[in-house]
Formats: sequence, C-alpha cells, structure tokens
Amino acid sequence: MQLSQIKRDGKFRVTKVNPENDSVSQLMSLGLLPGQEIRLTHEAPLGDPIAVSFEGCHMSLRLCDAAEVEVEAV
Repeated sequence: MQLSQIKRDGKFRVTKVNPENDSVSQLMSLGLLPGQEIRLTHEAPLGDPIAVSFEGCHMSLRLCDAAEVEVEAV
C-alpha cells in the first residue's frame, strides 16, 4: 500500500521508495529508507497534507509525494 493510504494509530514499514521524486529523495537523505518504521501522526482536515514520524523526525508530506513511498503494516 502507499504511504498516502495509511491510517492513524498504526505502525508501518517502508518497503519501497521512488528516488526519482525530488521530495522523496530528500526524505531518503533524512533516513526514510526501506526497512524504516513510520507512522502517521496528523492528517489535515481535507486529507492533504499528512504528518509522519520516523526515527525522531516529524515531516509533513503532500499526498502526491506520499504516494511514491510503499509501506506494509507491522
């Protein structure tokens, strides 16, 4: 499933990222790599953007960028 599809109060593991997307490649430099655990912390009232947390980092992502990251439930 895509990161843009996850729901709150769950832990997920990154399985695949698209390094050709500039925003995703910047996240990769911050430690968002396959095998990393991630969770959704906040969601905007209309659903975009979302806030995620991983390795002590808190990031806000647009759904179009979050769709470039594949995750699985832990």
